[in-house]
Amino acid sequence: MVKKVKKGDFIQIDFIAKVKGSNQIFDVTNADLAKKEGAYQENRTYKPLVVCLGAGHLLKGVDKQLTGKEIGKEYEFNVSPEQGFGHRNPKHIKLTSLTQFKKKGINPIPGQRLAIDGAVASIRSVTGGRVIIDFNHPLAGRTLHYKIKINKKVTDTKEKISGIISLLTKLEDSDYTITISDKEIKINLKKEMPENMRELVKKQVEDLVSEAKSKKVVFTGLDKKNKPKSESKKKK
Repeated sequence: MVKKVKKGDFIQIDFIAKVKGSNQIFDVTNADLAKKEGAYQENRTYKPLVVCLGAGHLLKGVDKQLTGKEIGKEYEFNVSPEQGFGHRNPKHIKLTSLTQFKKKGINPIPGQRLAIDGAVASIRSVTGGRVIIDFNHPLAGRTLHYKIKINKKVTDTKEKISGIISLLTKLEDSDYTITISDKEIKINLKKEMPENMRELVKKQVEDLVSEAKSKKVVFTGLDKKNKPKSESKKKK
């Protein structure tokens, strides 16, 4: 029987994503492939991605292409700007004073990516005391090319939760443990996770993981100051 994936399924995927018409790789999950393509980065972790179809974990175009596809097969397709990172919008380009950055202790450099007013933006130019900021995504207006393999359908509850944490945070698998009982799902943190991120993880686990709907999701392992309990005790 052919197994196909549908909206709401958690799946594990491997992929390489490029800007169509160029060799510019903007994402890849396999370390060996990254090295072969000259896109390997020492400071990042390469591993298959666990996502929930239809939950906004993937670009709309990728989500649409994968829905209804077979497990174990590899697919190659393009994603239009409308279904990818959108078209470039001139209204998202702002001009501001260099003084505003200096007040915050920031020395803006062309090409630099910064979090500004709750959004990520690129510094396009710095001239004559003026800074041009671009809030468009760097790949806005570009057609993307994906090669994706659906490795498997994920059924393990812990693997689903780990997938959500990996997507939303910078934590590695070794930075936390997950314990599941009849009434609770405990995520024991060994490294800091901001309160707003905890709430987002909690909401996604409750909304997307069917096995979690009747359980309470709680975070343990860190005190109110987001420091490991062992460290807090040492300082007393």
